[in-house]
Amino acid sequence: MAAAPLAPADVVALLDAPAGAYVHVPFCARICPFCPYDKVVPRPGQPEHYFAALRTEVGRYLDAGAGPFTSLYVGGGTPTLFPELLGGVVELLPTTGERAIEVLPTHGTPSRLDALAAMGFTAVSVGAQSFSDDVLHHLRRPHDAAAARAAVVAAVGRFALVDVDLIVDVEFDDAHAGAFLRDLTSCLELGVDQVSTYPLMRFGYTPFGRAGHDRRREHEVLAEATRIAAAHGYERRSVWTFNRRESATYTSITRRRFLGFGASSASFLGRDHLLNQFGVETYIGAVEAGRLPVARHLHLGTLGGLAYDAFWQAYAGRIRPSELAAAYGHWTAAVRALLPPLAAAGLVRRDDDGAWALTPRGFVAYHDLERWVTYHLIEPLWAEMLEEHAAEGGRATWATPSAARRTHIWQLVARALERDRTA
Repeated sequence: MAAAPLAPADVVALLDAPAGAYVHVPFCARICPFCPYDKVVPRPGQPEHYFAALRTEVGRYLDAGAGPFTSLYVGGGTPTLFPELLGGVVELLPTTGERAIEVLPTHGTPSRLDALAAMGFTAVSVGAQSFSDDVLHHLRRPHDAAAARAAVVAAVGRFALVDVDLIVDVEFDDAHAGAFLRDLTSCLELGVDQVSTYPLMRFGYTPFGRAGHDRRREHEVLAEATRIAAAHGYERRSVWTFNRRESATYTSITRRRFLGFGASSASFLGRDHLLNQFGVETYIGAVEAGRLPVARHLHLGTLGGLAYDAFWQAYAGRIRPSELAAAYGHWTAAVRALLPPLAAAGLVRRDDDGAWALTPRGFVAYHDLERWVTYHLIEPLWAEMLEEHAAEGGRATWATPSAARRTHIWQLVARALERDRTA
């Protein structure tokens, strides 16, 4: 028998610790063909309806006792496309810590950045991707290298934390004289707080399509990036990020608990993982009908929650058994038992404070593990959810879900963990 639909109070009750908030803005003026995230070119009037639904969803959670939130992260899509509509959502979310937003370079003008600061944002991530026009053309980005550099220059000093996203497609990079390492050096010389250096993921359902990866070359490039960063006073603080040693960390994915608002947003509650509707109209319709727009509910349980939590701690470079034990009790022994063999293999080392830090060899192994998880678990789930756009006659024509990787691993995980529920 199908379970009853989740109510906001049910979700809040599942949280085992204070949570951050994630808000998803699924609108883009132009679609980048490599990007796998949930996004559409908006119809006239659709943004107004969407943000009204967002305010309603947030309000229902607040009425059920959610918040205050430990942090706020706004992603997309293009979060800065409709700042005047976004402001009405941000002001509803009581936040005690960092407020962060992704910024398209062409929106990173001094006046627009000042408006974001006035809205309460303390951190920005500039989606530069490269300072090379050749690379930006390859990625089909809606800006040029000059706009990317200008946005970074304008952001530094205006916010407590400035991150810059760079993407490296190693085969293309090698054929174009290694622009990625020059881009990294430029960011470091501009004095940004963090550089996020993502290897290009080729999701089968995107126009870029599936492709193999030169793992050896990726490892070499990231090792050289680590050397360059260290020479400029930066440290490798996660698998793909480099930080000034005195700076805070900017991240959306390693917050230990979070509630998601908006189409395709996810929530991790400690032992449960929720995913909202991907279809923009489907999401709006669910909210207007008085339902939570939750489409998928994976009940991870104590052991699964522990594994999820430890996985993202490892991504951030340090596994902290004491923090895991506070949430999962004696089950944390499963993680503790794995750490000495990993240390013997040279993948982690014990720190004085009781945490276990990834070694350079550990970062290499995790790089490959993260790509495996992305292709075997995340891509098939997102492909299933993107089908909602076709069902509602939406505008996600860039996505071809039938071309995605369909793995037996994901099917087994979904069968074992998914909680059935009525629509």
